[in-house]
Amino acid sequence: MNQPTCGRCYSGLVIILVFVMSTVSAAAAFDLGSVCLRAETSSAAGYEVFGMTVSSDGSALPGVLIAISGDGVSLKGVSDAEGAFRFTSVPPGHYSVVFKMKGTKKVKLEITVATSDLDLGEIILG
Repeated sequence: MNQPTCGRCYSGLVIILVFVMSTVSAAAAFDLGSVCLRAETSSAAGYEVFGMTVSSDGSALPGVLIAISGDGVSLKGVSDAEGAFRFTSVPPGHYSVVFKMKGTKKVKLEITVATSDLDLGEIILG
């Protein structure tokens, strides 16, 4: 037995789909600012690159923008409330790491990720 289709059923479904799509998009946009990001790569081996951002007087600097790029990898993150940052699953290779924060001088490092995690220590901006 065929039942008639009403326009409200279809519009309700459309509303639900729009809500789900916007929720997924918002979640994806929020994740871009995460401190801990994974490199999208086919390499199974990867290591952590981490450290702290501090001012010239040694106090923690939260909100520092950090970008790692090179060897086909491009990662971005932000230091947390304690000035800490951590990138995971960074494949072995040579990279440039740039630290930027409004009101401070940009810091650029050249690093090599080889066979273990890499602690960059304290990065002084000021």
